[in-house]
This record gives sequence, C-alpha cells and structure tokens, in this order.
Amino acid sequence: MSKQEKLQSEVVERPDDMEVEPPTEPHTHIQPFEFLKIDDNVEERTALMILNQSLHGLNLRALWKRTNIHICADGGANQLFDYFQDKTNESSTALREQYIPNYIVGDFDSLRDDVRSYYEIRGTRVIEQTSQYSTDFMKAMSTIQLHFHSDTSRKHLREGEINNNNGIDVYLDTIKIVPSEQSDIKIYILSGIGGRFDQTIHSISQLYQLNSSHSHLQLFFLTKDDLIFLLKKGKNYISYPAKSSFHHARKVPVCGLLPLGNSTIMLSSYGLKYDVSNWESRIAGNVSSSNGLSGINGVIVDSSDPIVMNIEINLELS
Repeated sequence: MSKQEKLQSEVVERPDDMEVEPPTEPHTHIQPFEFLKIDDNVEERTALMILNQSLHGLNLRALWKRTNIHICADGGANQLFDYFQDKTNESSTALREQYIPNYIVGDFDSLRDDVRSYYEIRGTRVIEQTSQYSTDFMKAMSTIQLHFHSDTSRKHLREGEINNNNGIDVYLDTIKIVPSEQSDIKIYILSGIGGRFDQTIHSISQLYQLNSSHSHLQLFFLTKDDLIFLLKKGKNYISYPAKSSFHHARKVPVCGLLPLGNSTIMLSSYGLKYDVSNWESRIAGNVSSSNGLSGINGVIVDSSDPIVMNIEINLELS
C-alpha cells in the first residue's frame, strides 16, 4: 500500500443500529440464515451434511426440516444415530426412525456396523469409497453434486453400481459440471469446525477451493456458536430478516472478516460496528476480528479477494 493509500484508509465506529440499503451495482447476495424461516417451505437445492464430531448443542431436527437432502460422511452416521440415544427414554428410538439420511458415504474406517445396518435396512444408500485421494468430506460433497445434477445422476446414486474405490468421483468426472450453468446449491455442514485442528483447517481450505472450482456451491459451517462462510471477491451483500432472528441476546452480534487465504486483502464495509475503508488485511497483519453487525437487516463487504466471515449465533431452533 502506498503512503497516499494509507492516508485514505480508515476505520469508522458506527451506532449499534443503522439502515443499510442493498447495493445498486452488481454484487453477490448471501442469505446465510434462510434455514431459520418459520414456514414449511424447503428450498429445493439444499443439503445437510453431518461429519464425525458430536452434535451436542446443535438443533439437528430444525436443520433437518429445512433442508432437502441429508448426507452423513462416514462416522457422521454414528453421530446422527447417537444424537437420539437415550436409554431412559423409549421415545428416542421412535424419534430416530424419523431421521433417516439419504446417503452415507466414506471409506468407513469410522462407521459402526450396527449403525450401517440400521440405516441401510431403512432405505439409506450406503456408498463405500475407499480411495484415500479424497477425504470423506470431499466424497460427500461429490455425492451432493451428483444428486442435484440430474434425474439420471440421482438414479445412478440411488440404484446404480458404483465402484467402491472411487466410483463417485469417476462418475462425476464424466459429467463435467460447468458451475456457471448450475443453480446454486446451499450446503449446511454440521461438525466441520472444532474438534481436531487439522480437520477444521481442511474445512476452511474447502471453502476456498470449492469457491474456485465449483462456485455454485454455497457452504455454511454451523457450530453452536457461529455460522461460517466465504465472501466472494468483489461486493457482497449479507442480508438477514433481523439480528434478533439469529442472536437473541446481543444487540450487536459479533462477527469477523478473516483473511485465511494466501493473499493480502483490501477491504471496505458498510454496516459493521467498525466499518473499514481501503483497509489492508492479512493473517500476519490486520484482522477484523471481534467486530459486530450494526446493520439492521444486512451489511455490505467489498473485498479484493475471497475472505471468510463468521457470525455469532445464539438461538433455539424449533
């Protein structure tokens, strides 16, 4: 950054609440909290992915109702099964019967035999993929793409013969998906952040890699404390019905803009508690962490490169 540019860079503190109009110029519109809608309408191209970490503190049932398909990556099926495990409550077994995933996929180094059998006899398509050239997360992502691509690919997933080494990826390669020709797919991912640090970093890496190779995929990682997603290069408008819809207790929910890629980023924003203008951000320098959402219904972030955003949540889904 030149000396003149540094002089033009600034940080401005905003009031707790402010009106933010949607941009009139071209932008990416991100609606991260669509799963909180109280109506019964489910967006067609939505998926819930469950990974192999505890689901404690997450309202799985609400997320299940508001997504179109449900997929477990390997031991994620164990977590789904155990979520309803209550030996003192006879209704937990009946409740588990209502949450049968469409697919379980992975190398199955973690999937328990009793869990596999339970879901398989209830209609789940169980797809073993032993290849170590992709993680269980990536195999589940490929499965989601095939499911939504066409009736033919969906039927193949459900009924076709799939080589148990890398059949899903081989079949996906033959389709040659062109992201610009695809409608967006929203994928909500549970248990992808937290637990083992290397797996968390892998999840963040996938935000960046899939943004480059499969830009029609919108990934939202959910923890009991945060929703985490990627902003695109350029102007982004992040909208929500109201701040109280995802955080009941805090007037200015905490958020962060995290430059976890491999470049220095220039940021400008409107609607944050501490708005920035021509602000240089990099992981070994300035990072807009512990910021907040002042925008009543949304905020605008203009970024020279993709950047991770996290938004604090505190809610009881139903």
